[in-house]
Amino acid sequence: MNILALSGIRSEYDLLYPLLKGIDNHPDFNLGVIVSGAHLSPLHDYSVRQIEKDQFRIVDRIENLLYADSFSSKAKSSSILMQSLVQTFVREQPDLLLILGDREEAIIGSLTASYMNIPVVHLAGGDNTNPEGGNVDEQIRHATTKLSHIHLTMMEEHSERIQKLGEETWRVFTVGSAGIDRLRTEPTLSVEEIAGQLGEGVTKDYIVLIYHPLNSNVTQAVAELRICIEQCIQTGLDIFIGSPNSDPGSQDIVKVLHEYTHHPQVHLYKNLERNLFVNLLRNAKCLVGNSSLAVHEAPFLCLPSVNVGERQKGRISGKNVQFVPANEKEVWNALQKALYDHEYISELEKDQFIYGDGFMVEKSLQILSSLPPREKLLAKKITY
Repeated sequence: MNILALSGIRSEYDLLYPLLKGIDNHPDFNLGVIVSGAHLSPLHDYSVRQIEKDQFRIVDRIENLLYADSFSSKAKSSSILMQSLVQTFVREQPDLLLILGDREEAIIGSLTASYMNIPVVHLAGGDNTNPEGGNVDEQIRHATTKLSHIHLTMMEEHSERIQKLGEETWRVFTVGSAGIDRLRTEPTLSVEEIAGQLGEGVTKDYIVLIYHPLNSNVTQAVAELRICIEQCIQTGLDIFIGSPNSDPGSQDIVKVLHEYTHHPQVHLYKNLERNLFVNLLRNAKCLVGNSSLAVHEAPFLCLPSVNVGERQKGRISGKNVQFVPANEKEVWNALQKALYDHEYISELEKDQFIYGDGFMVEKSLQILSSLPPREKLLAKKITY
């Protein structure tokens, strides 16, 4: 069976990686990866290099990410991606397309494949993010669900939501998040080994900060980010800050980050090796910002997380996540609880497996190995 996977950014690829590795090692499958978007951009440190290092067969490199920071640029980038995918699908003749989440790669990939009678396997559908003011990711995720043919979800509540959208029960499987598999299987590095690559800041207590723009709240992103950084600095701890994704508003965020380049507590990075990033999280005292990492993967590490602003609100989360408004006092109080409230910290292990047990790959491979014929996969029926 020829399976193609589509990826456009490092965060999405790292969630796909454990399953891609499993597929690549399986005797019944022939895997190819389509690389697009931020992977091929110097702004994101050419994260395609990680895919090359993982030695997956790259069947196409689609340069569709426009050097712009507007809503219209994302729409235009999507149109370039769709036009290019047609040629890739014609040449590669895949039996399945594998996509993940709620970015433009998911909706464009599923739409193009559906028109070309290619069954789509969608990972991480059925999730819910419904902040005040709305978020286009919510619409994209559910639209992708309706354009997909097999659904591998992270939790039972997501599977139930997909079925409420009219999807047939036999198409929906709860397998957990592959991100948990990544955390479970990645080898441990010593603090000294991490420090050898990231500096002595990791030998002390430190915070990891990841902040992305919110589609419906781009103008407030800069103010929210400043609050996050300033309150983290006030703790006296070192702060490791990752680059934002490629959504509109990301360039303004990068400008703010560069203002802190020379601050002794602040350490900026674009892309880290998978093993290095996982171990950076394993040793962190707290995760701050608005990344889905706090909701999906940090529970497995029992990592206290402070989610600032509207992004990620509405998602099912464990006790490790505190959702707070972008207010200095609220962020500060949440940081103090996350760093120093030992009774709170001791409770976090109760929700450790909320998004899976770390064996998503084994479950998914069994499902993919026993799919019905292509004709049945394509013949979707609505259940209401």
